[in-house]
Amino acid sequence: MEGINKATAEIIAEMEQRLALNPEGTRRIGNFGFIELEETWGDEATIINTARISSTNQRLHSRNDFSERDNALLYQLLRDEHGTPFETVYFRYRFIAPIFVLRQWVKHRISSWNEFSMRYRKPISVAYIPDLEARCVDGFPVVDDQALGEYEALMKQLFAWYESQYLSACQRIDSAREQGTLPAKSGGRDPYRGRARELLRNAMPVAAYSDVYWTVNFRSLMNFFKLRRKADAQHEIRQYADAAFALFAARLPLLARTMQRVLDETERSSA
Repeated sequence: MEGINKATAEIIAEMEQRLALNPEGTRRIGNFGFIELEETWGDEATIINTARISSTNQRLHSRNDFSERDNALLYQLLRDEHGTPFETVYFRYRFIAPIFVLRQWVKHRISSWNEFSMRYRKPISVAYIPDLEARCVDGFPVVDDQALGEYEALMKQLFAWYESQYLSACQRIDSAREQGTLPAKSGGRDPYRGRARELLRNAMPVAAYSDVYWTVNFRSLMNFFKLRRKADAQHEIRQYADAAFALFAARLPLLARTMQRVLDETERSSA
């Protein structure tokens, strides 16, 4: 990929490695996007055991032990919004998405969020490029090919500007150190280069990609799916939500089917 920096090359290599090592748990999205369901804690049996703790010591060892009665209880708990048992199952996703998608995603606050930092690393030097589907509403292209070409050129210009300005800042810092104007670099983070990164990142567009670890319990994840997989959700975050759901459903199919049943029933009743 032309014009990418070291941080971006490292992420590309890691994405390719994860796609090879975990093909069933990963997805590519758009021109640079990525999502992986790395790990889960708990399952449908965890939910049932948590819900029954006040009434019995009998425990299910796994979802393979489920009876029809257990299936019915799982549905009833979810339908009647008994929330806390569903907070005992956790998921850790990693996703690489445009910053404007992150702005919507982070509003789902009941989760743990660790993001790539442009204070310590150069930005990912790739911008989101909307494909034809993303540029059309009811088949009408609201952004035409000429505008898209100008958009791509502008994104490349911004990344090139960052690289040239950061190089210039580093050269000024090194020169000042050689002249004795600045103290020699000691161990740890260089505060001068760090401040240059902090200031230059202000020019990065929300179309730039970032890299996030997202750890979330099922109750919050269900709310995310409910809102972000709807037909009127923004196209880009809906792509990520649909991919996250597909990975979740492959890992916990019974819970996914039960959740979808409850959401469908809720939507029909509200209609």
